[in-house]
Amino acid sequence: MNYSEIYDLHLQLLKAYAAHNNGEYSAYQREIDYYTNQLRLAEDMVQRIFVLNQLVKIREKERDGLISWCSDTYFNQKQDYSGSQDGVMG
Repeated sequence: MNYSEIYDLHLQLLKAYAAHNNGEYSAYQREIDYYTNQLRLAEDMVQRIFVLNQLVKIREKERDGLISWCSDTYFNQKQDYSGSQDGVMG
């Protein structure tokens, strides 16, 4: 895999995260703005990839809370329906 392919892969991933975010204000917006500005200042492909990687990490931190909430909600509902924590009735 060459640098151009890695760069394109990072861009695709960030576009997917941005589409999911629907333009909502992020708790990490200050960091996102900082790295977006750094992307404009990056002089070569390696620097751009590093900056894009930082943006991907921030987006993944954002999703951690959502993923935790979803799993907690799912397992709490499962516990409420079954009456036991392991899902076994009786």
